Amino acid sequence: QLKPSLLSLQLYFLEPFSVPSTISARFSTIIGGKPVDIADFPWQVGILNQGHHVCGGTILNEWWILTASHCFIKINHHPPTEWTIVHRAHDLSNKNMTLMTVDKIITHPYFDSWIMDNDIALLLLTSPLNFSVESVPICLSDVTDLKAWSSCLVAGWGTTNASSVKFLPSVLHQVHLDLLTWDRCFYVFPVLTRNMMCANGSHGGDACQGDSGGPLICHKKNNKTKWYQLGIVSWGVNCGKKDIPGVYTKVSNYLLWIKRMTKKAGKPYVYQPDSGYSLLLCPWVIVLLCFVMLLLS
Repeated sequence: QLKPSLLSLQLYFLEPFSVPSTISARFSTIIGGKPVDIADFPWQVGILNQGHHVCGGTILNEWWILTASHCFIKINHHPPTEWTIVHRAHDLSNKNMTLMTVDKIITHPYFDSWIMDNDIALLLLTSPLNFSVESVPICLSDVTDLKAWSSCLVAGWGTTNASSVKFLPSVLHQVHLDLLTWDRCFYVFPVLTRNMMCANGSHGGDACQGDSGGPLICHKKNNKTKWYQLGIVSWGVNCGKKDIPGVYTKVSNYLLWIKRMTKKAGKPYVYQPDSGYSLLLCPWVIVLLCFVMLLLS
């Protein structure tokens, strides 16, 4: 049951990372999942602060990592030089992990830590990634119809036991999830915004504290060969409860923001629309509509 403290979220960037409220930022848990190899999730990265695993993320291209803003709430106290990215890593206890340094952290300017709206961030690396079978960029999509998607998964290095969030397994885990309609999720979480989406497992599978920033990925029903990132692990209440979904940042709402921020930083991310609707046409459509309105007036 939701409590009044739902709207008084406070996140503390402490060791260990903790969230003392009803809403829990997903700092570390895959509930009901199983171990997987990084080759099955080659876009998945771990985000470390001074060597400690904080959040997950995904490779957008050789320069950019997509993750959640709430991972960097105390950003002024933790400059980019304290952050590293782990890729090609199945086991975070491996001393020979491939580490990349961070040049710039871009959190969303309208991120709201009270209700976790606009929970999205970009990390610019100091040098480009070298792609391999264990290091591949994820695909993004502007398709918003939930019926177009199937076989959804979430993965992370978070704890696998909701009652023991201090125990963080070092091995990457995954869990299968089902997408929920926005209306159905809003019934559970009245603070839900249109920038959020929900998913849960039929047997209580879920992400939880530590998997924050990691991807919710799905296949298209008509194309099982390619994975797309639809969501970013953001927040939830009571990890792994069968009737309580996890909440994810809806990535399709931020495609223009990603394009704009990466271009502004001098390392543009090139997005190819896949729904037949080009984001590049949006300004021209607006101008045309305005012109028609003027004529009619």
